[in-house]
Amino acid sequence: MPPFVFTVQTSTDKGRTWRVDFTAADEEGCSSAAKLASDVLDTTYRTLLEGAGNAPIPLVQVQVYNGAVTGVALATSSIGTDRQWEATHQLLTEINADIKGFEEEKKQAEAKAASAQRAISNAKQRLESVTRSAIRMNMPQVDIAHGAGRSREWVRRIQGSITAEQ
Repeated sequence: MPPFVFTVQTSTDKGRTWRVDFTAADEEGCSSAAKLASDVLDTTYRTLLEGAGNAPIPLVQVQVYNGAVTGVALATSSIGTDRQWEATHQLLTEINADIKGFEEEKKQAEAKAASAQRAISNAKQRLESVTRSAIRMNMPQVDIAHGAGRSREWVRRIQGSITAEQ
């Protein structure tokens, strides 16, 4: 049996005229003309939905022939009668699931960032606390600054706050 051949046609005038967008052979060896027509229609419609933007989606129909585009089609599937809303619903559901997944990733990233910020704050407090202890031990400012990775001015500010507390 020769492979099925199908045409994808669109109409922008509610089906009064049809334009053949493309013709192709079934390369996957579909066993049913009706299934091929339905599958190609679903794929084509989904592609149109995702790329339409503000443009209206045309009517779409797929006609399947046996071996060549001649005679009467073995199967016809059209957007008005074949799972238009089901395909749209499925695509909306997939996009919604994507959004929820991205929101969850964002939430986890924000929690991780908040945790990192707390860790940074805690480390800075520890650094200042150890610096205060070093100042009280009369450790040289240059050694404190070098070890803390800070300027001597930073050490002097902390030393000034110790003096002010006393």
